[in-house]
Amino acid sequence: MKTRIGLLCLIGTLLLGWTLIAVGQELPPGIRILLVDETKTFTSTMKVAGTIGALRQMGLFDVSVRLADVETDYDDPLAGAVPEPGQDPFDLILILPRGLDTKTNVSIWLVSNGLDLLSPFVRGAVDLVSNVVDQVFAGSGQTIDVSEDLWPGFLWAVYVSKGWML
Repeated sequence: MKTRIGLLCLIGTLLLGWTLIAVGQELPPGIRILLVDETKTFTSTMKVAGTIGALRQMGLFDVSVRLADVETDYDDPLAGAVPEPGQDPFDLILILPRGLDTKTNVSIWLVSNGLDLLSPFVRGAVDLVSNVVDQVFAGSGQTIDVSEDLWPGFLWAVYVSKGWML
């Protein structure tokens, strides 16, 4: 599994780099990701750590982590919280719901603006993050972005209004 994630990271980094070279763009600054962890079990914690490590190892992502305690899988994990003063908004928010522990929810939410509104670099990053998370949580959950469900789009609108995202 570790080899597959490493290979996936390498391929993703090469594809994003090749795309940027092909269109003559400079490498943009790191993509800011907030990973919101609602899980509680040891197994899930290890998978979260693996996800963070894989994303950081690529050198493309600036990953911040926030733990959340919610009642249901559809509670807003950032309700009542505000970004720290001076904190830059995040490009993506990845929510690992509590249902991953009990398999009551297999949807891992990847929150972003509409995919057609993102730069090609960030759009490629959405695909890369989805692939990494799907590999790490294989059998436990699947990443769902704004192109696949309304919930991530709804959360994006809420988080933009609160200053969490662009």
